[in-house]
Amino acid sequence: MDRRTFLTVPLAVAAAALAACTPDTAPAPYGTSAPATPKASPTPTAAPPTPKFRRPKPGYASKGIGMPRFDGFGFEQLDSLDLEWFYDWGPGYPPLRPASTQFAQFVPMIWGPGSLQRNAIEQVRSEVPWTGAQHLLGFNEPDHPGQADMSVNTAIKLWPQLEQSGLKLGSPAPVQPMGDWFKSFMDKAAAKDLRVDFVTMHSYAPPNADSFLKNVQRLHDRYGKPIWITEYAVADWKATAKSPSRFTEREILGFMKETVAGLREMPFVERFAWKTRAHDDPIMGASALFRSNGSLTATGELYRSL
Repeated sequence: MDRRTFLTVPLAVAAAALAACTPDTAPAPYGTSAPATPKASPTPTAAPPTPKFRRPKPGYASKGIGMPRFDGFGFEQLDSLDLEWFYDWGPGYPPLRPASTQFAQFVPMIWGPGSLQRNAIEQVRSEVPWTGAQHLLGFNEPDHPGQADMSVNTAIKLWPQLEQSGLKLGSPAPVQPMGDWFKSFMDKAAAKDLRVDFVTMHSYAPPNADSFLKNVQRLHDRYGKPIWITEYAVADWKATAKSPSRFTEREILGFMKETVAGLREMPFVERFAWKTRAHDDPIMGASALFRSNGSLTATGELYRSL
């Protein structure tokens, strides 16, 4: 994910806000392998005046997003999607507020071990009285060397710290939800009576709605817990700048419409979040929700309407 900037604030303010972002590291730009830069310790965010958060409807899979970190995306764009919830891969509420007082519910995340070293749980708990957060997302792609990248034993050792948040806990979100890393984690968590209240998954596959929905069903059948799809979109991992994604806008729109309808027919699916990248990204640009000027793409217009 690219570094976050905002359309509606001066650059100096946006830079200060970016410095307060709280994943373990500042991510390298998309499509690069540049090393990440360690982040400084976060400062808990002060509460805005009389916030009124939308509450996801019970018994209905609610629509959200992982808040992007690229040029041209801020709260104005977040609000334009008519979301019920969002997260930004960090434990603290984003430092810049929307202009309105009614906006999507924030869900904090403990991205990886470094977050815990910077007192992320204390930050989460300090903000709960005004954010009303009820859930906490666990480690981000711990089975990926470019993401949280940790062994199962390390994740299990650290998990009791997440339990101390007092919030409902989402599992680590692996690259391979049906893979060995996640199965080992869930087996060891059960053996040690560690709390995992719902299972999270990522999916970046071709636009085959039936296959995607079957994978969601299989994950639920294996673990018997509520499901959150915290990142999903259509991606062509073989695409390059000279040969962008082979998947068309029409295919992606059909996939989005079918999968959202299918997820909302599954009583065990609680939440889902479409993943967006910059509109000119060769791998996922056709899945992008926003153009470079911050306006909604056809994909974004559809997501807003669902």
